[in-house]
Amino acid sequence: MIHLIYISSATSWPSEQDLTELLEQARARNIRQNITGMLLYGNATYMQVLKGEEKDVHEIYSAIKIDPRNNGVVTLVEEEIAERDFPGWSMGFRNLTACSPEELPGFSDIFHRGFDKEAVIKNDGVAKKLLMNFATNV
Repeated sequence: MIHLIYISSATSWPSEQDLTELLEQARARNIRQNITGMLLYGNATYMQVLKGEEKDVHEIYSAIKIDPRNNGVVTLVEEEIAERDFPGWSMGFRNLTACSPEELPGFSDIFHRGFDKEAVIKNDGVAKKLLMNFATNV
């Protein structure tokens, strides 16, 4: 199994309804392909971790890269894993627009100006910490 973490930019500012529909589609697809993960959204930026068999993760990631709802997709981390952190999930989700920096000690630098895609790309270790922090608090 692998996990793959990526970050991308939304091509438009999604509404709450748009985000709900995206999440419903992702959860249904992930259940079909035995993928688990976590999706964060904020400041017109998506960050997601996908966990599962390499073939399935790559198939979903290929579809994400051509999805017209986002662009500028950057792979942050791709590595083998021994087990899933949250095997019962199809997809955890958090809209960071409603999140205050105080909820994440140590991560206020990323949230200071909103969800800062460039800051995450420069320090991909932050992506793992950020996703795990939200995953344990969902």
